[in-house]
Amino acid sequence: MRSYYFGPEGKVVKDLPVEKFREALSSENSLLWVDMEGLEDGDIEILMDVFGLHPLTVEDCIMVNARPKVEDFPNYLFLVTQGVKIDEETGKIQVFEADFCLGKNYLITVHTDPVSSINLNLERVDKGSPIITRGSDFLMCSILESLADSYYPIVDRFDKRVDDMEAELFKDPTTKVFNEIYRLKNDTMLLRRTIGPQADVFSMLTRGDFPIIKPVNYVYFRNVFDHLVRINDIVGTSRDIVTGALEAYVSIVSNRLNEVMKVLTLLATVMMPFVVIPSIYGMNLKFLPFSNHEHGLWFILAFTALLTVLMVLYLKKKKWL
Repeated sequence: MRSYYFGPEGKVVKDLPVEKFREALSSENSLLWVDMEGLEDGDIEILMDVFGLHPLTVEDCIMVNARPKVEDFPNYLFLVTQGVKIDEETGKIQVFEADFCLGKNYLITVHTDPVSSINLNLERVDKGSPIITRGSDFLMCSILESLADSYYPIVDRFDKRVDDMEAELFKDPTTKVFNEIYRLKNDTMLLRRTIGPQADVFSMLTRGDFPIIKPVNYVYFRNVFDHLVRINDIVGTSRDIVTGALEAYVSIVSNRLNEVMKVLTLLATVMMPFVVIPSIYGMNLKFLPFSNHEHGLWFILAFTALLTVLMVLYLKKKKWL
C-alpha cells in the first residue's frame, strides 16, 4: 500500500499512516490517494470500514472483471478499467485490470500487478506535480490518460507486425505466415474486446451524469475518450487488414494448388499416348499392326510421338497450355 495526502496547509505527505486515514477524510479541503497492489485481508477491512465501500465494490476489486464498467454509488464512483502489455518472453499481448474508487476527497486505485500508468503518476507526485492539488477527479483522469496513452506503443508494435505479415504474405505465403495471421487475428480480437468496451465507459464519463466529477474537468475525460476512439480506429483498420490477409492467403494457396494440378494434368494428358499404345502392344497378340515387322518398334514409337505432338498443338490451340 502506498498513499499520498494533500492537506489544507498545501503540503503533500507520503505514506500516511492508516490510523490517520479517517482524520484525513474528515477534512474537505484535502485529498487522500491510496494505491493498493494485491489486496490483503487488512486492506479489505480498510476499504470497508474506513472508506465505507460497498461489499460488491470490494468483491469487484478482488475478482477480475470480464469487462470495463462504471458504477455510481451515493458517496463514490467505482470504475473498472483494463490495460494491455506485452510479455517480452513470449511476445503475447496480456490484459490487466486497474480499479478506481473516486470519492469527494479521496482516490483509491487497486490492481494485482504493477501498472505503469499508476507508477508514472506516483512519480509525478513525488516530483512535486500539482495533479494531486486539483482534486480527486482530475487525479483519476491523469492516471486514465496515462493508461490510454500506454496503448499506443502496443498498438504501434502490433501494427508493424501486421505490415510485416502483409509483405511476407505476397512474397512467400508459407504455413509460417498463416500461423502469424492466425496469431494476429487473435490479438486483434483481444484488443477490440478490451478497447471497445472501455471507450463506451469513458463515453459515459463525458456526459455529465456523475456529480462527483466537477464540470470543469469533463473536458479532460473527453480528451481521454478521444484517445481511446483513435486507438480503437487503428485496431479496427488492422483487423480489416488481417481479415483481408487471411482471405488472400486462402486465395493464393488455392491458386497455387490449381496451377500445380493444371501442370500435372497437362503432363498426364501429353504422356497419354506413351501409356496407351505400349500397353496395347503389351497384350502379346499376334495380329497387331507392325508387331512382326523388322522395324515395327520404330514405327510404333514414331506414331506415338506424332500423336503426342498433335495433342500438344491441340492444347495450345485451345490455350490450355
